[in-house]
Amino acid sequence: MVMSNFTVTTAISKDVFIVRPCGYVDENGGAKLAKAVNEALSEERKKVVINFSESPVINSQGIAQIIEIAEIIVDEIGGDLAFVGLSELASGVFKMVGLLQMADLYGSESEAVDGIAD
Repeated sequence: MVMSNFTVTTAISKDVFIVRPCGYVDENGGAKLAKAVNEALSEERKKVVINFSESPVINSQGIAQIIEIAEIIVDEIGGDLAFVGLSELASGVFKMVGLLQMADLYGSESEAVDGIAD
């Protein structure tokens, strides 16, 4: 299943940068996701929520990009990262590759924002 026209929209709520990918998160989608997060980090924002509710499919290259994003946010800059909207399969993969040790999984975007906001 390949979804074309991958897009990323962003928002800010409280002190949290929200990233909403839409479409198939493959290498290209992961790169666009990373670019959006890097723009937030360049603005000194250290709290990021990624809402995957419009991205039901994430392949291995997309996972690799997300791991890199998580390492930058959590390990390199000491920020906070949260995920929302993961399918059951994606949630299992995120747990297996260690992403859920670096970030928390929330049931809704508002819960995630409240969970990591100052």
